[in-house]
Amino acid sequence: MVIRFKFKKFGPVVYIGHLDIMRFFQKAIRRSGIDAAYTEGFSPHLKLSFAQPLSVGVETDGDYFDLEMNSLPDMENIVKIMNDQCVDGIEVLNATLLDDDTVNGMSSVKAADYIYYFEDLSDDLDLINRFFSQDSFIFEYVRKDKVKTKDLMEDIYEYKILGDNEMLVKVNASSAGNLKADVVTEALEKYGVSAKCLKFKRHDLYTTNENNEFVSLRDQGKVYD
Repeated sequence: MVIRFKFKKFGPVVYIGHLDIMRFFQKAIRRSGIDAAYTEGFSPHLKLSFAQPLSVGVETDGDYFDLEMNSLPDMENIVKIMNDQCVDGIEVLNATLLDDDTVNGMSSVKAADYIYYFEDLSDDLDLINRFFSQDSFIFEYVRKDKVKTKDLMEDIYEYKILGDNEMLVKVNASSAGNLKADVVTEALEKYGVSAKCLKFKRHDLYTTNENNEFVSLRDQGKVYD
């Protein structure tokens, strides 16, 4: 049996790298006393996997890890049990007892929502709408000293203006075509959007169902808040 935990990361903790976040939860799980499963052999370790690493410095309201269990803990209180072991800046939001046929989060992620915070979007709304309405936008950018070229519209699935200074964008987050959140802001700037992006955070991660519809990783079993 597997439990999927959804957690948020905020404040100074966002500057801690993914490997240290993994080590933190390994220790928190051990301290919690829940009956988590371990591998066999000379150096056993928790059967724990994270859905997708997040860049250092980025906040998240929607990251996940899957934990295999030997026996079920008190599911009605599992969120409190885990949060009692957490520190300021890391909070477990809910736990999902996964259906038996659920693929682990790492293998099933298809999309991610990011919320972008701008100084003021009111003067750029028409331009932003035109940008996201395009059938194609070939964008060239540099990552790790390599020039990459991508048609962004193939990897942008949805956008919503949430207010004068907030925007949500759903992008491809699969292993085959992961679109980094900051590439979107670079493209908007190149297109002529003048509003400065102050920061962005990951809001949620999604897989797809049998109808190829996006489904939050949270909703693949029974959820306990």
